[in-house]
Amino acid sequence: MSNVNGSNKKPIYKTWIRTRKLITFLIINLLFVVIAFLPVNIYIRIVAGILVFPFLYISVVLLYSYYQLSSHGRNLQSRIHELLIQNLKWDGKGKLLDIGCGGGSLIIKAAKAFEEASLVGIDYWGDNWEYSKQLCEYNAQLEGVDCRIEFIKASASKLPFGEGEFDAIVSCLTFHEVEDEADKIKVIKEALRVVKQDGVFVFIDIFLDEKKYGGYNELQYKLKDLDIAEFSMIRLDEMIKLSAIMKLKKVLGYATVIIGKKA
Repeated sequence: MSNVNGSNKKPIYKTWIRTRKLITFLIINLLFVVIAFLPVNIYIRIVAGILVFPFLYISVVLLYSYYQLSSHGRNLQSRIHELLIQNLKWDGKGKLLDIGCGGGSLIIKAAKAFEEASLVGIDYWGDNWEYSKQLCEYNAQLEGVDCRIEFIKASASKLPFGEGEFDAIVSCLTFHEVEDEADKIKVIKEALRVVKQDGVFVFIDIFLDEKKYGGYNELQYKLKDLDIAEFSMIRLDEMIKLSAIMKLKKVLGYATVIIGKKA
């Protein structure tokens, strides 16, 4: 890549709200509104009128969440990334892995916070998302940290690294999205496999979602069976102020931070 530092270009950090999904719900909602007022069969109009409400609700939640997460709003996504780095009990010497690096926001913040570290970001970058390896590299170069970060396409279920290769690991809302492994505890175990003895980690995910992790008590029991010396679990809304909508279960209501150290 050519050097873009010092140019008027800006990094592109997309939110977790997929623009295509948001636009799709808005279009569907608009179609139902139009059908409800068209001179067509009354039953079709009634059904369309009824369906307006759930799609309108989803559209409002998505729009509000996008505003809250984006840099044009409350910049909550960036603040959550900063929160993870602040709680990573690491001196910054060695290697750090970001599992599910998306567009590079979290790992670039980590590179700036730990100036002596070398970093690796992995992501599957599936077509369902609006991130890419190229976007990560672009952002890292603009931020002046590309010489210390390597981006690799890989699944979190099977990391292409040896055991104990990293001194620290971070991951933000990734494990539940891993499609090629139904057992999310195995995804956590795989992440811990590549952490050194006494290495540290901070994970945030929807750990309170019983369908994904079996509930708080069951998750704690399962984590104790893993190779962890110590860990703590803290609800995200206890660490950062969230609005009522952002606390919804389908938004960040289940989000919980796990801070720990490898045995």
